[in-house]
Amino acid sequence: MLNWYAIKTTKPSLLASELNDRNLNTYLPFEEIQRPDGSIRRRPLISRLLFLQSTPEEARAIEREARKEDSSLPHLWIYRYKSGDDIQSIREKEFRLFQLLTAPDSMRCEIYQKEEYKIGDRLRVIGGPFAGYEGYARRIRKNKHIVVEIEGLCAIALPFIHPDLLEKIP
Repeated sequence: MLNWYAIKTTKPSLLASELNDRNLNTYLPFEEIQRPDGSIRRRPLISRLLFLQSTPEEARAIEREARKEDSSLPHLWIYRYKSGDDIQSIREKEFRLFQLLTAPDSMRCEIYQKEEYKIGDRLRVIGGPFAGYEGYARRIRKNKHIVVEIEGLCAIALPFIHPDLLEKIP
């Protein structure tokens, strides 16, 4: 069964290229930065992080291969669960959300009006493309946002969601 795994590496672009050459699916979220001379530079959105879709056995084999001195792969480490030494898979629902929110055209989530939503409230999205996701209200740059956490990896602020598409979670 294929799962997504977060990989920490000093050379995510090189690793993505190597793994893609092996017909493995990778995801490297990036942002485009305009340089003073007007040219565009792509840089990883999350430093030193690449995602790999593979079986657990294949992911472990790639990690072992990268540790060999003569390997063509850059050094890497697959994120582990907090308890134990097993590599941490990312649930498909969480990964789809992560992809959606790290797309170059994504926006930040802001909750306008609806004063009954207070900072720290647990919320569930009940409609639209983010339906079913749960998170908590948090103030970011003077606006309320919904933040969804991917266990052990990161927290993501969702793009704008109309308050009518939210419900409090008791």
